[in-house]
Amino acid sequence: MFNRRLTLILAAVMIAALIVQGYAFGADYEGHWAEGTIKEWFGDKRISGYEDGSFRPENSVTRAEFMTMVNSVYGFEKPAEISFADAAAEKWYYEEIQKAVGAGYITGDDKNTVRPESEITRQEAAVVIARLNDLEQNKDVSRFEDKNEIAGWASGYVGAAAEAGYMIGDDNNNFSPADYIKRAEALVTLDRAIKDKNRDKYASINELSIEGAELERAFDSRKTVYQAAAANASKVTLTADAAPDVKLDFSSAGNGSSVDVKTASSAEGGAVYTADVTLSDSKDTIVGITASREGLENRVYTVTIKKEQ
Repeated sequence: MFNRRLTLILAAVMIAALIVQGYAFGADYEGHWAEGTIKEWFGDKRISGYEDGSFRPENSVTRAEFMTMVNSVYGFEKPAEISFADAAAEKWYYEEIQKAVGAGYITGDDKNTVRPESEITRQEAAVVIARLNDLEQNKDVSRFEDKNEIAGWASGYVGAAAEAGYMIGDDNNNFSPADYIKRAEALVTLDRAIKDKNRDKYASINELSIEGAELERAFDSRKTVYQAAAANASKVTLTADAAPDVKLDFSSAGNGSSVDVKTASSAEGGAVYTADVTLSDSKDTIVGITASREGLENRVYTVTIKKEQ
């Protein structure tokens, strides 16, 4: 009986060890929509997870956890003196708040609190991220179906973060401003923002136009998310101009859509890519364009083509 109990105990310990080891190797985010970004930051130990080695991508984020992620992604390390009423020196997040104040993106409220253990909403995160990248406020949030739910104090920052492509809506085009941001969402948003801030380190295309559809705004290589409206068209043509050392790859998200790409040399020595896109009959057509260049990280542009009803 004793040997049997010992065997059961050892088996339980081994299973527990395997679970922890599985988390350490990313078992809790494999197959997740944000797996690539999580693996880039968490897998390389540039951000931390939980004590069991997990990342828990669908967990909501406290304000202290969000500050920790910001400090890690942006490399903020210089602390400042703080005396917030709700940030005790013995708490794990005390030094992270010091770094946030030192970097200038956290100041506290009129009650001298920072609410470190409260969860942070998507619109609160948008305010921080827009400030981090010195974005000009843009109160035009008409792109979102739930625009009336965005708080007045946050609308300019939400509009700016959306225009820059850092934060986008869901499949129903809702921003969900009062929802708590999840760990995966927070990391992907910060990843987009820091890469845009360091945009000179990333490959980009020179120009993009669409025949048969109208882009929502003039092309800017610093922005990565675009929308276009096609007036009852079944096909459109994307034309992209790349520098001599930049290569473009196109993809579509299915749903009956397809992309046929042709290239030709340009007068400047680069390449002009012409992509004939067959639009989906039932859903919006999403075209991805990946710009790659030796020595630089890739940049991915996304164009959503909406068919007018």
